[in-house]
Amino acid sequence: MFKKLFFAFTVLSLAACTATPTFVPTLSANQIDIEEQAVYVAVLQEKFSTSSFVIMDTTATDPGGVENTAQTLDYVLQNMHDVAPETEDSFRVRNDAAYSIRPNMDLGVEYVLLSQAEKNQIFGQNQSGWEIFYNHYPNAPGITTLSRVGFNAALDQALVYLGTQSDWLAGAGYYVLLKKANGVWTIDQKVMTWIS
Repeated sequence: MFKKLFFAFTVLSLAACTATPTFVPTLSANQIDIEEQAVYVAVLQEKFSTSSFVIMDTTATDPGGVENTAQTLDYVLQNMHDVAPETEDSFRVRNDAAYSIRPNMDLGVEYVLLSQAEKNQIFGQNQSGWEIFYNHYPNAPGITTLSRVGFNAALDQALVYLGTQSDWLAGAGYYVLLKKANGVWTIDQKVMTWIS
């Protein structure tokens, strides 16, 4: 019996030593939600001066969703400096799939969450999709897409994707690195990953 227990303990110990560590902040969900909302406010205010937003109701890391996150993030990290490994790991883990955007955030302005089905209905009718969109949402700067936010353990560095499409050939997507000082998130660096 002792030999079996010793063998099992040895195997588990070796497996733990060879596993690649993945950082996931050990923070409460409430802490993450509060900071994620603050990051969204910082990037939206920096990019736009508007009284309302139309935000896709699920997260994405590029126009296609989250399928290319790893490849796109590798490109971004080659063009950004001083991204903490734990911020990168947190971003990868938190964007392993598409997640619902919270409908009750306080972004300081009004916002509407748009589902893919609603978007398809607006733009599937005819070539006047953007005209129809702006008739429904006259104060919006287009359709905004956000990722979940990756954080370091100290919650003073954050990485997020922000994409906006405002017409058929008017849009861009950025990965944004932010830093927090004195309780305020500010943009440190941006890397564009697409433009139309």
